[in-house]
Amino acid sequence: MIDVAYPYFDINLSWLSNNYRLLLEANDPSVPLRERLRFLGLYAYQTEEFYRVRITNLLALAEVSGDIRSKLNIFPDSLLEHVYETLENQLSEFNEILTSSILPALSDFGVHVYFNERFSSEHIPFIRNFFVNKLFRHLQPIFLDGRRNSKLVFFETRQLYLVVKLSRADIGNDAFYATVNVPSEPYGRFLELPDIDGKKHVAFMEDVIRENLSLLFPGYTILESFTLRAERDTELVIEDEYPVQISQRIVKQLEKRNFVQPAQFFYQKGMPSEMRSYLFNKVGIPLNEFHERGPYLYMQDLIRFPAINKKLDYPFQKPIQNTDFEDGVSVFETIQQSDQLLHLPYSSHEPIALFFNEAATDPFVKEIHVSLYKTSPNSFILNSLISAARNGKRVITYIELNSKLDVQENLHWSRSMRDAGVKIVVSEPGLKVHAKMALVKRKMQKGWERYAFLSTGGFYKLTSRDIVDHALLTSHRELTNEVELLFGYLFTQDEPKKYKYLPFNNLMVTQFNLQKKLMELIDREIANCNAGLRSFVTIKVNQLQDHILIDKLYQAGQAGVPVHVIVSESCSLISGLPSLSDNIVVSRYLDRYQENTRIFQFGNRGNDEIYLSSCDWTYRNLHRRIDVCFPILNETLKGQIRQVLRNYFNDNQKAVRLDLYQNNLRVVDDARAKVRAQEANYKLVERLEKNPVAKSDLKNIMQ
Repeated sequence: MIDVAYPYFDINLSWLSNNYRLLLEANDPSVPLRERLRFLGLYAYQTEEFYRVRITNLLALAEVSGDIRSKLNIFPDSLLEHVYETLENQLSEFNEILTSSILPALSDFGVHVYFNERFSSEHIPFIRNFFVNKLFRHLQPIFLDGRRNSKLVFFETRQLYLVVKLSRADIGNDAFYATVNVPSEPYGRFLELPDIDGKKHVAFMEDVIRENLSLLFPGYTILESFTLRAERDTELVIEDEYPVQISQRIVKQLEKRNFVQPAQFFYQKGMPSEMRSYLFNKVGIPLNEFHERGPYLYMQDLIRFPAINKKLDYPFQKPIQNTDFEDGVSVFETIQQSDQLLHLPYSSHEPIALFFNEAATDPFVKEIHVSLYKTSPNSFILNSLISAARNGKRVITYIELNSKLDVQENLHWSRSMRDAGVKIVVSEPGLKVHAKMALVKRKMQKGWERYAFLSTGGFYKLTSRDIVDHALLTSHRELTNEVELLFGYLFTQDEPKKYKYLPFNNLMVTQFNLQKKLMELIDREIANCNAGLRSFVTIKVNQLQDHILIDKLYQAGQAGVPVHVIVSESCSLISGLPSLSDNIVVSRYLDRYQENTRIFQFGNRGNDEIYLSSCDWTYRNLHRRIDVCFPILNETLKGQIRQVLRNYFNDNQKAVRLDLYQNNLRVVDDARAKVRAQEANYKLVERLEKNPVAKSDLKNIMQ
């Protein structure tokens, strides 16, 4: 039952609802087979993240006082029971989709995946040769019986292991236990085997090791082996989820109770109780931290299943060049003429690379400020910034060290930047710079020129072309002045409350004015609706969790304002509650590219206002990070975003509606032509660049 006195859907259950949407896509026969495997891999990744973050949080909240839990309206014990049951059902469906649908379909296509079965005798020589000459050097067979403090040594986080039971006749009848790591590098999780009668064959790497265990343990009899994986890198997100006063009380109570963040151990289905008991008694793995999985663990590796045949993938979509950026013409001159909006990944990211490259070499550029948030060592942005610093320009970067990279990689690229003279400002807890922006300052004879890059997403995976984002390149004076103002504040690394006086009139900045401004914009729509004027609110985000903003959307819906929310992940707003949210529609969108855009549109009496942002509506983004929301001021570009949103509204292929209980309900509309938003948006960008007149025609599109 929905508690109408507390009309917010639980974050944990909404996360699982989103995970289930991935399973629906994996089970869709219209999706290419390798893409279906990728969606299963994404589901597995999200589920591991759920254990790492959400389960840890629930276990922690179970330890705090009842008054705190009541205030938060969260009851961990019953919720955990519901969560575990939901996870068990979803994982069962995961295995059913894989074994009964995808693998048989792959076999029909001519690709056989060895799955919990013996290798053909024709493949054994190849597997043995690969093992001896390539894989062997990367393995570490270790007996569990011969080491102390095994639980701290053997099972490293996110590493897959084989636990092997052995015997040896010349020693006695006792069984021995050992572990062997299953290396993820340099060969990956899957091994492509030679064709047999024209059919492709693929093996899991742990099965390759299993086949050759006798070479790792000569003189021993291999009795059985099962995979095991540890997740020690669990994460408490109390401070990022609850107001300061409550989070401080929770943390203090957990410290008093000596709460230790639990590790999570996952074992292969069928592992005997004798082996589990051994791991509990001898190695120290608590049984309540042991979780059974299917025949194979760490299935997020399905994301990187070998690219065997192009027909197993979505057709390649060539990135579309922005025709406004002409060869030999300065990027800055193009931006001076008109704001430029890139629709990634449909648009080529080349203008962004040109923007930073020209900033590095242009003699008039004196300063470059950029918030990278996260980056990777092979990013073209890093090379441009290093070049700029070596060319004598003042370069300042704001960054969060990427915990997913190896420590040595972080040190390598940061040292390279510092050696070149780049100033690196590392984000601090509670003040992470999540905004995706850059500022280039040119000193010309007539004075300073400023150029800004503002985006819904960052540079981290810009070249991978698998994320949907929008990026604005602008020289608009009011916007660029406020971007410079924000960078000036960030350099101080002081608390935002000391700088509340900063005049952000065009930008909305979290911890300054964003939440307040959004509420004012929604209030204006309510007033317009009450006056009989055109009004509506459209919100597209990844996550919608903030109760204050949800309450304001409820208020708008009650006043009669049409509210449409599009999420790609979790959503705490409940649509369809009588007399509260029956005027609010919530859609969830998932397709080949990961959705990352945040778009806010307000009707404003028919003169709509459109904003793009890097900010989700969560407590973390609104109160623990620096995020930016920026207006689209160019009417032509506003028309493009209107059409983008219209394509999402009209989608009847990949969009689902969320009901009261966050069931993912397919949009069925046989009367209308089929509309798939990502395909439609790609064609939109293609049409804009082939026919420049179409750009101006979009000015008149109204939602």
